[in-house]
Amino acid sequence: MPAIEKLTLVGDATAMGRAHGTVFRREIQALTEERMRLCHDRFWIGDGINRVNPEALAEACWEHQKRYDTQTTAELEGIADAADVPARDLLVTGGFTDFVDALRGGAALNSSSQGPVNDPGQCTAVLVAASTSADRLPLLAQTWDMHTSATPYIRVLDQRSTDQPATVVFTVTGCPAMIGINEHGLAIGINNLVTMDGSPGVMWTSVVRRMLRARNADEALELLKLAPVAGAHHYLLLDAESNGYSVERSPTRIAVRTLASTLAHTNHCLDSELVNIEPVRGDAPVHSTRGRLRSAEHWLDTHREDCSRQGLWRLLNQFDAKDPLSSICHGPLPDYDVETGGAVVISPRDRAMDAIWGLGRVHAKADQTEPETFTVLPNSPTPTAS
Repeated sequence: MPAIEKLTLVGDATAMGRAHGTVFRREIQALTEERMRLCHDRFWIGDGINRVNPEALAEACWEHQKRYDTQTTAELEGIADAADVPARDLLVTGGFTDFVDALRGGAALNSSSQGPVNDPGQCTAVLVAASTSADRLPLLAQTWDMHTSATPYIRVLDQRSTDQPATVVFTVTGCPAMIGINEHGLAIGINNLVTMDGSPGVMWTSVVRRMLRARNADEALELLKLAPVAGAHHYLLLDAESNGYSVERSPTRIAVRTLASTLAHTNHCLDSELVNIEPVRGDAPVHSTRGRLRSAEHWLDTHREDCSRQGLWRLLNQFDAKDPLSSICHGPLPDYDVETGGAVVISPRDRAMDAIWGLGRVHAKADQTEPETFTVLPNSPTPTAS
């Protein structure tokens, strides 16, 4: 199995975007075309498929993006220009699950009934406080699970910016950030939620990129509270001082848990106010999210000696052949085309992200790979590319 590909980007937001779009031009065009096609697929928005125009919604979201954050907008425009795709469509390329929430939200306004939702994002994420960690480090660990079409486009970006903090991010081509760590030791993770209050707004990926300019978890939390999000997501914030938050955020609701020892989250809301605005979901995503949460919480409770930067990979690689849908690391199943595309363990104190592409140890032994370590190099007055 090939190693995860890294691209080093140097310059201001526009220059980094142009370099990103130039190197991954063909990949960005292919993934953007695929994501826009999926916006017309009944699997994603159910009965509202003919009631909302994805192109018009993308244009409305782009207007929100331009008002939200000039630096991320400049980066997206740079990518779009170099890759020759509409900038508005890049919001769908990177923030697909939020965009689908907004599509469903618009469809719900025009429909008296909606079928069960088979949501695609099925990540499992955990936080471990320094006081609990076996190596006394605060840690963030998660899988990134998505429609199988996204896996080939996973990359690591080493962003040595001249106008914002240096970062290392796990992402897909065409998207400035999905999961990452900055030079201040602030780590951001995510997993998908589904609520019925989706509306035109900014994508979760732009919110992550904005928070990665913060100096600590408290500052990032305040930014998250103010973001005009289009859809629902769960965000994990963790800094080098072991200040951590688990945040369920939708366009109209927010629920915050503070890290004390360990916590886990999958893809259903835990706060009662957000539970009340979840749609009816299909059997497969419900079975998966609840089973993975039980597995993750049990593992954290019973494997304290493995709650370390190295040991958390045992959790992320957990697979049960008797119940693959509830496995934390899994491949696609009939009628449920979702797989673990990769995973990360982030150590804020080390300014480091250990990352892997693909299914990790679920593969046959000959195809298994080990995580690679990517360390943030602090910005200097004259940064150089590697």
